[in-house]
Amino acid sequence: MRAIRASFLAALCLLAFGAAAPTRANDYPSGNVTVVVGLGAGSAMDVITRLYGQALSTRFGKPFIVENRGAAAGNVAAEFVSRAQPDGRTLFVASSGVFAINNIFFKSLPYDAAKDFAPIAVYLKTPFILVTSAQSPIKSLPELTKAAKAEPGKITYASSGVALAPHLAGELLKMKLGIDLNHVPYKGNWPQAVGDVAARHVDLAFSDPSVAIPLIKDGKLRALGVSSSARLPQLPDVPTIAEVIGAPDFEAVSWHAIVAPAKTPQPIIDALSAAMAEAFKDPTIVSRIETMGLMPMTPPLSPAATSAFMKAETAKWGELLQKLNLVASQ
Repeated sequence: MRAIRASFLAALCLLAFGAAAPTRANDYPSGNVTVVVGLGAGSAMDVITRLYGQALSTRFGKPFIVENRGAAAGNVAAEFVSRAQPDGRTLFVASSGVFAINNIFFKSLPYDAAKDFAPIAVYLKTPFILVTSAQSPIKSLPELTKAAKAEPGKITYASSGVALAPHLAGELLKMKLGIDLNHVPYKGNWPQAVGDVAARHVDLAFSDPSVAIPLIKDGKLRALGVSSSARLPQLPDVPTIAEVIGAPDFEAVSWHAIVAPAKTPQPIIDALSAAMAEAFKDPTIVSRIETMGLMPMTPPLSPAATSAFMKAETAKWGELLQKLNLVASQ
């Protein structure tokens, strides 16, 4: 009987050790870490991930290798990571579309953004600049409002595609101002869309800063406002839309987040969160992000704050998609 009891206790100890071993952050990682990026090579997300990935490699003593899976609005990459082992050796970087919009916009997905990932950090925001041609008679948001109300539906605005952040920024602005604008989606072709605005083929666009800022400085585009809650350092004289229209809650941005598969041990999540916070103390990383017209979050949001932020963004954009009759439309 004593022998049986001793064997039973020994088995329990082995099980306990086996369950605890993966959660020890000081043993992490046991090998290379793959960081799957939901956009193609050369994108801002890719460049920035490689930048802080070097800092993570140094901190943990193992390579953090970026793998691009930029297809199907990030859904291919999301599915791949959702099925990976929850050991912290496969991570996922994507934008707000994957974490706050796709689950609502698409009829069915092979992953659940709210259940299949463990948040690590939201670490930057991508503001959009509302631009028009430098030759346009519209010189301000009040003038835009007046013109749009005089001729509802006549003024056009370009976006990178239906239900993407720039489109939803335009729809949110329409609701706030009580105006009607005609949406022209460009299916991801930002240079063409913004070029068409400069040439006055389309009246407006909520443009990615990296595309718009050079054209603004060259005198080809006029900036009417930025969609973030704070002004852009590169365009300090351009007001936020929130301050112009008197709506402090107006913010329509994309953002980048890094997550792990669900059930990744919390000590590993916490170790990665601490490493991201440390990486974003590096002025080289922060400066590079700002140079691209993006807004680094210093420090990045904690895992708990990231989870709460994602839930709030999902509710915000879900409500708008509902009003636009775009729920499960794809």
